[in-house]
Amino acid sequence: MRIQSKDIFGAEIQYFRLEPRFWEAVLDRFVDTGISCVTTYVQWSTHLVGPPDAQNPAGMLDFTGRTNPSLNLIRFLDLVHQRGLTLNFRCGPFCCNEMEFGGHPQWLVTGDPSMMVWNHQNRTTQGYWIARSEGSQPSYLHPEYLAWCNRWLTEVDKIIRPRLASNGGFITMVNLDNEISYIVKDSFLESDYNPINLRAGGFYHQFLLEKYRTVGAIPWANRGQVIEDLQPPRDVPLDISGKVSWYLDWVEFKEWCMCRYIGELRSMHIANGVSDILFMTNFNPHLPEGVPTRMPSFEKAVKGSPDKPGRGIVGYDFYRGTFLSWSGYSSMARVLRLMNASVDYTWSAEFMSGTWEKVLTSRVSDEHMRFMARCALANGCKSLAWFMFHDRRVWGDCPVSPHGHIRPSHGVLTETYKLCTANIPHWDDLQVQADAAVVYDLVHHRHTSIGDPSPCDDGKLHVGVPLINGIRAGLASREYMGLHRVIEAAGFQPGAVDIVARPHELSRYQLVCYPGSPIATRSASAALLSWVEAGGTLLVSGPWPTTDEHGAPLDFLGLATPMSGTLGKGQLIHRDYLGQEEPDLESLTSISTLSDLVTRTSTWHVRLSQEAPVSWETWGEGGGVDNAGTKGRGSTLDRITLVEQSRLLASAILHTDQHGSGFPVLFTLNCYPEPALLRVTFRELRPTHLRNLFTGERIAVENGTVVVDLDRKAGDVYALEGV
Repeated sequence: MRIQSKDIFGAEIQYFRLEPRFWEAVLDRFVDTGISCVTTYVQWSTHLVGPPDAQNPAGMLDFTGRTNPSLNLIRFLDLVHQRGLTLNFRCGPFCCNEMEFGGHPQWLVTGDPSMMVWNHQNRTTQGYWIARSEGSQPSYLHPEYLAWCNRWLTEVDKIIRPRLASNGGFITMVNLDNEISYIVKDSFLESDYNPINLRAGGFYHQFLLEKYRTVGAIPWANRGQVIEDLQPPRDVPLDISGKVSWYLDWVEFKEWCMCRYIGELRSMHIANGVSDILFMTNFNPHLPEGVPTRMPSFEKAVKGSPDKPGRGIVGYDFYRGTFLSWSGYSSMARVLRLMNASVDYTWSAEFMSGTWEKVLTSRVSDEHMRFMARCALANGCKSLAWFMFHDRRVWGDCPVSPHGHIRPSHGVLTETYKLCTANIPHWDDLQVQADAAVVYDLVHHRHTSIGDPSPCDDGKLHVGVPLINGIRAGLASREYMGLHRVIEAAGFQPGAVDIVARPHELSRYQLVCYPGSPIATRSASAALLSWVEAGGTLLVSGPWPTTDEHGAPLDFLGLATPMSGTLGKGQLIHRDYLGQEEPDLESLTSISTLSDLVTRTSTWHVRLSQEAPVSWETWGEGGGVDNAGTKGRGSTLDRITLVEQSRLLASAILHTDQHGSGFPVLFTLNCYPEPALLRVTFRELRPTHLRNLFTGERIAVENGTVVVDLDRKAGDVYALEGV
């Protein structure tokens, strides 16, 4: 069944963090937005009012408010239903949510250490510590933990089942856990060395046999070893050349565990009669994205058995600063491009609305929320679930107050939803048109993650150990990230190809960029060779791969040595790195190189350029003072810095209807901290006018080109008329 974005747009209301007397006021303000799906955590620890016993296997639970009116989930659900709204029931068992122990019962996470995640030193790892420095993370596949999960889900499923939309109710979605990643302790050595995984015949051995079928096929197993002999690495050395697959398998194993855990939770719900439902799970930010929280693998787990898949989607959680930087924009756009390339439906399960503070030094403006939403939609995000809708503990500046007062950002939700429903009725049929692709080869990013002490820190990319063939981890990931920005800074729109999950996506492009690395997936090499020989142009920037994911020698693209030139009907170009610089500092030479390549080799769609230079003045180091007497000298301001940004920090992104029945849509985005005049040039489409989908203003397009005037940190959305 096709996903309808109008049904997925939502926002988070947390009944247990509101005074019940204000539930109706907050829900009424929700109705005013036009959005239909309330998302809400239903937390185990919140409803737990007594220890487990024979009559209460998940603990004594209060869902009716008998001990506290704020716990009257049944009344809250009735209020949601009375207003014609739907609900995403987010029952964990883990919720995070700035709660003590993340919503787990305290006795669960401070209980038996043998049930917890272990690190490489056989010590339990830190759990979700909020307010109290105690507790550990349960090991996902430990049978004792799964038994506790089943007891909890059995209780909440009694509430969900009669209220399913398929039973005439209003619950349309169920969240399978939340941000599954060992509670951000998913680095190489931090998890999961629990004996349940590593014992003879344990999950690690099951994973290896599922992947390789026989011990003899495992590249790193020694001759004569049996499966019970095999154990994972417990250190990260300077160089892993010769042992590559041993380390990569441990990264992949944790992905395997998380996906199996998703499947276990899904099966529990189905066994309890909660089956005709859209299951979902969500990703917390990682850098590089997709390791070990692999998007297509999680989507497959949420959908269930390949033989009889059900309905399921995966979403990404986006949290950004309150004045979206070029770096922040680029990161969000890059993640969305990968989702477009690797999963069936792209959405944000938690989209930042408000911030983690009550006393704010700078507020979360409606302008910021509007710009961030338009940036996401422009890059293929089909729907958003804002988090939060209302202020609550340690969270402020949301669209409404906890009493239901409307704030300016409330209108952002209304206008965004209207854009993707009434203004663009064919929204779900639109597809982003990219001009060149950057290849996401999973093995590059697994190499990066091996030495990364904190993969969940998406503001810092690890570059360093371990080396492969003398080349540092992280350089290929940095090139992948940088190529996206360089193509965009050249005025074109980059896309992504997940070469392992969906190599057929290569056929959409005429120019593809492959980040150089000492290692490449063998299937990626074969897919790229076929594509080039059929007429594509491939740019390899950086080291030429010589090793495959199993550690075996690789003739990348069938070549014993690197080359540039004709390959079949296509072209191969090998260059040094092009994308290693930091955001805002992209190499002008690299931008020129990519600009020339896209222009010569690709049937590009829209090109953006500065109509006039963009510059601004800011305080230099140490701040600024006037020139009239305090500290200044001469006739100029003291410590004022002039910034002249010749790089393009803006985007023009074209969406066209896959079925050809609806009008094309153009998003224009300005990431400069100053207003900018930007020239849009169309290559093939020849619209007569751009019609602003918010204001109705029409701008004439002459000979395929038009200048748009955008305020700083702002975006406009246009219908293309006359095409």
